[in-house]
Amino acid sequence: MTKEKTLNTESLSPAPLPRKPRLAFMGEFSAGKSTLSKLFLGNAPLPVQVTATRLPPIWISYGDEAAIAVDRDGTEREIDIEDLEAICVDETRMVRLYNRSETLEICDLIDMPGISDPSMSSDVWLSMIQHVDSVVWCTQATQAWRQSEAAAWDLIRERTNGDNILLVTQVDKLRVERDVDRVINRVRKETEGLFKAVYPLSIIEALDAGDDFHKWQESGAAEFVDHLVELLLNASEEGRSAPVASQETTKSSQVQDLPDSAASGAPQEVVRTSLAETSPSAQNASAEPVVYKSSSVIPKRVRVLTEMRGRTARPSPSVDANW
Repeated sequence: MTKEKTLNTESLSPAPLPRKPRLAFMGEFSAGKSTLSKLFLGNAPLPVQVTATRLPPIWISYGDEAAIAVDRDGTEREIDIEDLEAICVDETRMVRLYNRSETLEICDLIDMPGISDPSMSSDVWLSMIQHVDSVVWCTQATQAWRQSEAAAWDLIRERTNGDNILLVTQVDKLRVERDVDRVINRVRKETEGLFKAVYPLSIIEALDAGDDFHKWQESGAAEFVDHLVELLLNASEEGRSAPVASQETTKSSQVQDLPDSAASGAPQEVVRTSLAETSPSAQNASAEPVVYKSSSVIPKRVRVLTEMRGRTARPSPSVDANW
């Protein structure tokens, strides 16, 4: 008699690829969150209305330019990307934007509304935290780390993966370097153990730096961006598995599932290589570097970082001057 054996095909199914990490920009109103988004999106900036209008969370992913409003009942509707001011925040859960900025090849960005807006319920941004992996919290240098910020961060910190950075923005408004040092030292003491790091940054000076490495460094952007890129490229993959999907699939069905799933919400046209291989501190110096396409300030630094695998030292200013 021949015994029949049942093959367990589940064990042969390929594991889903890890989705990109989702990075949220958060903070109080006018702390520089949307301007920071522009810095990271390089030559594919957000429409002007994003910074000038009261809006729900803006989730930005890699793909052909498009804008989709997701209502609170899950209904999706395509909208004109230049007509965001018509969005009703009381009826809209989020807006999905797509463009081909290189930064979006390694992560999704979620630009949150200000936590201190008295005309907006905290539920608007709290309901999105379940979809966030890590946060860059922006706090204004002239009134850094207010009690309202500390209280809000206490609500959401444990829901992230822990790879969070506190960014003290608008340091150019402080008169002397001594004032900057004093504010940073105080904030680091008050937030000890709450963030991976605290950095000062003049976003305006970083935007104006262009390809000038010294101005980029003086703005505070160099150290902050280096650290953030390393965190993103080495982000924990726990809970970040999602099937590869086209942008059309994403738009038609994925957003509707957001309240009950961890769908990526982004087309996976660029599949990330091994996180260990793409880390600037990795040991495999012979691996082929990740190649990015255009030349805006942030993506160029992302590209250089990913090509530095196996190196232990950062490029010198003389090398970086031509970025």
